[in-house]
Amino acid sequence: MLPVPTIAVLSSSPALASVLGATLRRGHRWRVREFCDSRALRDYMRIAPLALLVTDYQLERTDAAQVALAIRSDSELVSRRVQVIAMTRTVDPDMRRRCVQAGIDEVIVKPMSPLYLEERIAARLESGTSSYVSALPHYVGPERRGRVTMDDGRAIPIERRGANIVSFLAHKALREREDRPL
Repeated sequence: MLPVPTIAVLSSSPALASVLGATLRRGHRWRVREFCDSRALRDYMRIAPLALLVTDYQLERTDAAQVALAIRSDSELVSRRVQVIAMTRTVDPDMRRRCVQAGIDEVIVKPMSPLYLEERIAARLESGTSSYVSALPHYVGPERRGRVTMDDGRAIPIERRGANIVSFLAHKALREREDRPL
């Protein structure tokens, strides 16, 4: 039998944390913990593993990007690779960049249906934790590229690929290879 996943809900509003917690407990085998302070969340994460964190983007003294960065960089936490879902009213380019840099897995725009939130959490829990990349101080978080590493068989390996890129050096290397006697 698989262990019951623990989901943390972080919100500056105790009412919202309570409503989200009650919604997520309904009909699921999830253990849900509500937090109104990011310090209390980190203290809990020092002793217990989390599968997922659902948080408001805008918190009282901080934001979800800073919370995610603090989680990813704290070596004393049991689960630094926890998946993070942030909820916000608006998304601007600066916020998007900060979310990606902090390693936030998904941003949901409010208002949203509680059923939609449940579906997104179930999908995240089902997929499991993805592979993580650590390129401190710029990025620590999920592997977002989805690339498979392969040996590069091109004549000039550093050349860019793509339909809209024509490389003079690649064509020159191919012509030189064809002109060589066998």
